[in-house]
Amino acid sequence: MRPRRVTALALGLCVAAVLTGCAASRSAAAPSPPRVPGQATAGPDLAGIKLPDFVLPLVTGGVSRPNSSLTPGAVTSTDTAALCGLPDHTHGSSIPLAAQTAVFKAYRYTNPQVQNKYQMDYLVPTLLGGATTNANIWPAALKGTGFFQKAQLDHVLRDLVCRRTISLTTAQSDLETNWYTAWLQYVVATGHA
Repeated sequence: MRPRRVTALALGLCVAAVLTGCAASRSAAAPSPPRVPGQATAGPDLAGIKLPDFVLPLVTGGVSRPNSSLTPGAVTSTDTAALCGLPDHTHGSSIPLAAQTAVFKAYRYTNPQVQNKYQMDYLVPTLLGGATTNANIWPAALKGTGFFQKAQLDHVLRDLVCRRTISLTTAQSDLETNWYTAWLQYVVATGHA
């Protein structure tokens, strides 16, 4: 009888080991996908932001945001009257090639094929008092939520500032803090999207 008990005990331990091993493999975290430079891996931090009920537009791809240590934003003017006196149809200052090259290098986008997926943009547009320095320039993605949505936000913010609906300093601060949240608040939630 003793060999049967030993065999049963050994079999029981093997089954327990197999089940424990399977349970451990089920509870192990799945490997995370590789991080793509310039693409956010987490959703935006909307803590403290109160948004009305609305339906987000369908956008494929990630949200393109500047690296705040490389592009914190920079402002040269807070004079609303002077800025709103500028023609609305102008697109502001173009970004010199030397500045574009420096910003691409800082962001480590040195491959021309990668660079073609981005358009240089001012975080705070010059028509809203943004500086033409590298601290205010970033590569905005052409796919996903990026360059085109940011351009839309810039236009809406300029209109709101010039109609005195919001202050220029608020618009500048909102762009420097998180342009994507500002886009949700001023464009999507108000039906401009």
